Amino acid sequence: MKPELKPAMKLTISVGEDERHAHHPLYREVVLTLLKAGIAGATLTKGVMSFGIQRRVHTIQNEIQMENLPIIIEAIDEPAKVEQAALLVAEMLGDHGLVAIQSTMIACEGEQERREG
Repeated sequence: MKPELKPAMKLTISVGEDERHAHHPLYREVVLTLLKAGIAGATLTKGVMSFGIQRRVHTIQNEIQMENLPIIIEAIDEPAKVEQAALLVAEMLGDHGLVAIQSTMIACEGEQERREG
């Protein structure tokens, strides 16, 4: 089985852990929005330090006191799906996060092998 490279888009969303949307964690609502938008999959990663436009550093100060740590959500899918999902997420976030899109390539099973398999 020989893999092929296929064009795709990567969606990266950054939000603060303490941010809320409709009384739920914002990161949870973002992931549910991606699911409903038909995105193939998403991964959520919790960061240990960040700062944003307000230039305020968010970090683990000690094991007990943590303040609005960064949550990064990444998803890769077909460009049209990612662009549509990015607009939905950007509307949800307002000024409480960052949405970034970049072109990428994914390695996948070749067309010929899928038809024969």
